[in-house]
Amino acid sequence: MIKERWPIKKQLVWAFVLVMGISIVLTLLTWAAGISFLFSNQWLQPANYYESQIPDIQHTVQEQAKHQIQWTDTTNQAKLEQLLPPEGITYQIVDTHGSRRYGTIQEQIVENETDLLSRLNSKTITDRTLGFGGLVTLISPLSGDQGMYSGALVLQYRLETSPSPSISHVWTNTFLVLMLASPFVYIAAATWFVAGRVGRNVNRPIEDLILASKRIKEQDLDFTLDNHAPNELGLLSASFEDMRKELKSALTREWKLQQERSELMGAISHDFRTPMTVIQGHVELLKDSPAHVVHTAESMSSHLDVIDHNVKRINRLIQDMTVAAGTDFDYFPLRREPVDPSSFWEMKQREMGFLCSSQRVHLEFKLVDRRADSSPPLQLDVQRVGQVLDNLVANSLRYVPPQGEIRIHVDIQDVQIMQVTVCDTGPGFTEADLPHLFDQFYHGHQGQTGLGLFTAKRIVEKHGGTICASNLPEGGACISFTLHTAG
Repeated sequence: MIKERWPIKKQLVWAFVLVMGISIVLTLLTWAAGISFLFSNQWLQPANYYESQIPDIQHTVQEQAKHQIQWTDTTNQAKLEQLLPPEGITYQIVDTHGSRRYGTIQEQIVENETDLLSRLNSKTITDRTLGFGGLVTLISPLSGDQGMYSGALVLQYRLETSPSPSISHVWTNTFLVLMLASPFVYIAAATWFVAGRVGRNVNRPIEDLILASKRIKEQDLDFTLDNHAPNELGLLSASFEDMRKELKSALTREWKLQQERSELMGAISHDFRTPMTVIQGHVELLKDSPAHVVHTAESMSSHLDVIDHNVKRINRLIQDMTVAAGTDFDYFPLRREPVDPSSFWEMKQREMGFLCSSQRVHLEFKLVDRRADSSPPLQLDVQRVGQVLDNLVANSLRYVPPQGEIRIHVDIQDVQIMQVTVCDTGPGFTEADLPHLFDQFYHGHQGQTGLGLFTAKRIVEKHGGTICASNLPEGGACISFTLHTAG
């Protein structure tokens, strides 16, 4: 039978074969049974039905001629017709000259005496259909007194199956029409049966897909499509299942990201309270208690330094909120472009030098280019790489004391690998923070929100590189990352 796992084309081909096969077999059985019924009940007469009666008719005619019956005499027409069946056989009596005397055949069968003599005891067949059947004309001699030749009996009949005269033609024709219509009835019935089977094979996976689409519309992704048939519908179901999994994974990631953002917003909002409280306290102290404040340059500078430090801290928190609200960390694109490393790093050296000098921190920058002179430009997203360096330097500047030092070392090993190392003379990382520095939204022991280093890691990984952090033996933090610079 037709299997559900078959390809749809194969199912349709087999459905057609089954419909035709079932129809042909049932039609042949019906025709065999019908023909057997017609002949056994004498509703139809075989093709040789009349031919089988000819010898008896000829014998009877010859026997009665011996009893002085002149068949050429028209007065004996009624007697002759009593010897013939009422239908199926026509006749004609001709004299020795070939002239028609009487009979149911109206046209002249023989032309003259010579033609008659040449055709005596002969049988001719005309009007054949595809070499079968036809009209049979049989001419036999007639004897008169004392066995003298007196003429000829012409008999005509058809070699074909014919309805029985004893059964109404209406019934016979109706039965034959039903037999001829049976193939179409069987084709319709077989088509209905086989189509129902094919329809069930197709409907089940389609109904599963419709139900799945409705559940997805209702935001219900906790289901599984288990149609693994190796056909078109199986592949469609597998693709739909993959889409469901990806959609569920994406929604889960989005939910987790929103949850983490919500937690971060709460943490940042909580962190706002401390600097705001400090600023508010110092402003109120300067404003409301002038009599108790020593208005010296040193005292004023001390208050302003505290306010300035907390304002900067608030600015960093605002930047973190902006990043948390508007950045999709997992799916930001890269826009690689040909870059001349000398020009790029010269620009970054100036930018980093300005930031360090504003914090009274010394910057040491070193660029080593090991490429050949004719090497092609590097393929980088300069904005993203600059963002990595900005995050690392900004992180160092938070903890490097005045007169401290930040060292940036760039090593372009070939046209495919570039290594960048940023080290400082700050306090370094705690042992508890080191394993989690690059985790998203990680709150370190020193108060970081965990976005800068996480973003740096994602950008480096997008470039096909790696990033790691460590502490220097002599003290201070060190972060090193490599980038694949080929297109």
